[in-house]
Amino acid sequence: MNILTKCKTEVFSDESTIWRYMDFSKFVDMLDSSCLFLPGLTILKNIDPYEGSLVPFDPNYKNGESSEIVRESNEEISDNILVSCWHINDVESAALWKLYSRSNEVIAIRSEVSKLVSAIEHPDQYHNASIILTAVEYGHEKVRNKYKDNFNGISGDDIVFTKRRCFEHERELRLAIYNDGSSLPLSPDKTGLLLKVNLEDMLSEVIISPEAPLWILDLVKRVTQKYGFSYKIRQSTLNKLTF
Repeated sequence: MNILTKCKTEVFSDESTIWRYMDFSKFVDMLDSSCLFLPGLTILKNIDPYEGSLVPFDPNYKNGESSEIVRESNEEISDNILVSCWHINDVESAALWKLYSRSNEVIAIRSEVSKLVSAIEHPDQYHNASIILTAVEYGHEKVRNKYKDNFNGISGDDIVFTKRRCFEHERELRLAIYNDGSSLPLSPDKTGLLLKVNLEDMLSEVIISPEAPLWILDLVKRVTQKYGFSYKIRQSTLNKLTF
């Protein structure tokens, strides 16, 4: 597998801190499988219908129109790309804690760009599929202008790594695998890829929601130890007064 990290020096470097926010059940599943789950862009369309879409790049889009051919091509593009979404930030994000706070059982895992890349195991199992890690660009105008005279030549990277400005708060670093038809290790429900990783190398810290009761912190510590890991685990102090 060809691992290509496209560093945008104004956004991130190998040492940049990155975060994944998830609920408790997904955290346990990650510990149990030692895998990152990469859903297809089709799944992410439930959150943003423009994920993997050519429509915002269509020169006619600014006029509220787009060609039928462009709209029909969306599904095919989305089905062939699998992604893992991370948040680039030196500190926790209050916005993302709230976004994931359907319950108090929310967990953030902290890592670094270089740790994520080095933690990917057994690359031979992905055959000729390629993986790209880069920051998401927000706003389609710049890319749309670049291809206004050659829309058919639009880059797949631009489609995968460009989102609308309304998602700019995500500050997303995206790990994407382009499925070239190889036999990839898909999840049992076929909705995404199970990417084998070395969790001991990948994770720097596990942080519990600032709103979680203390028993959640104790439960996360017990479950993590049961799987043989010794991460630093603490509760977020984001909402605690320091004076």
